Amino acid sequence: MKNKLLLSSALVGSLAITGLASAQTTISGSLDLSYKTIGNSGTITKQTDAGFGRESQINIANKGKLSNGMDYAAGFSLEFDGKSAGATPTADSNIQANTQRISRENIFIDVISGNTTLSVGADHLNNMSFSSAPRVAQHMGTTLASAQMALGTTDIAAGATSGGTSYQFYPGATSLGASNYMGLGIQQVTPFGTITGQYFPKASAQQGANDGIARTDVKDAYELHYRGDLGVKGLTANAGYNVVNNAAASSTQSEKQKGVAYGVGYNFGQFAVGAQRNKTDNGNATAATKIDTKSTELGATFAATKDISIGVTHVKTEGNFYHASPADEKVVSGTIGYNLGAVSLSATYADVQDARGIAGNDSDIVLIRAGTRF
Repeated sequence: MKNKLLLSSALVGSLAITGLASAQTTISGSLDLSYKTIGNSGTITKQTDAGFGRESQINIANKGKLSNGMDYAAGFSLEFDGKSAGATPTADSNIQANTQRISRENIFIDVISGNTTLSVGADHLNNMSFSSAPRVAQHMGTTLASAQMALGTTDIAAGATSGGTSYQFYPGATSLGASNYMGLGIQQVTPFGTITGQYFPKASAQQGANDGIARTDVKDAYELHYRGDLGVKGLTANAGYNVVNNAAASSTQSEKQKGVAYGVGYNFGQFAVGAQRNKTDNGNATAATKIDTKSTELGATFAATKDISIGVTHVKTEGNFYHASPADEKVVSGTIGYNLGAVSLSATYADVQDARGIAGNDSDIVLIRAGTRF
């Protein structure tokens, strides 16, 4: 169940923009609470940990008609995740990491003409985080988060102190999914699916304050994406390509960062199956910093009843991940979901073998989540 608070333009005069023939503002949100246990074994980490997590988000959006008759939409989201309290930071760079984290989400101004959308913003248009492999609940990256992390902030993959690198099944904006950056986009709906193109003048999550410019040496990026059914009922297909140009002063990158994603899935009644392939290359030349991986996800789901669904997922990642000759990381997970109407519940178990390419480093993960939308 998803309820929205509707505000007429007469009630939100402070938000009104001159020239709107009509407008409607909506406020919506979501809340997901979780409990996770992780048992690690291997040569690097041998510990068991457990704890609660949360994802909470508020969305504010406005849509209507412009004075020239074209459609208009705009909005932004605030996501409150992670720690609600932590150690007192000793440097400004640690403030967000150690206290309540507020993320930029779904920032946009759209001008819409029929099936064509012109957009300025971030994390809004279709992007490469999508998978054609069906799932009952969360993305595999959410399930695996924090596994095989040594106590403190050391990342076992590189021996770094950066707080950890995400699993390579979905490595993030640096090599797959530049839509986290601020940029320009165009999205075209066709009878066979939706085609999206985006350009990011500054390929950095950090943007200039207000009308300023982010003073970094990071260059630009672009992303092309397709998502649709190719005209076949029950089919899901996606394909994407992303390039991030090198930083001018980079001492490690010899090439552009690149990401490729493609997949296909099919739904037939109570069953759905699909496969997804993600490739990444961060352009680094040395083995100590090289990420050049290929991940394959296979998924299947079964709707046992109108309220209960069961899903299984297998992910294999191979290639270079901070190691000259890493082992293949393999993950098998199973999820059961229960829809209670206003609240959805899910329980996931995942078995991780040779985590992050380190042979013998394994994890057992249990993740229970409860979510609601309003």
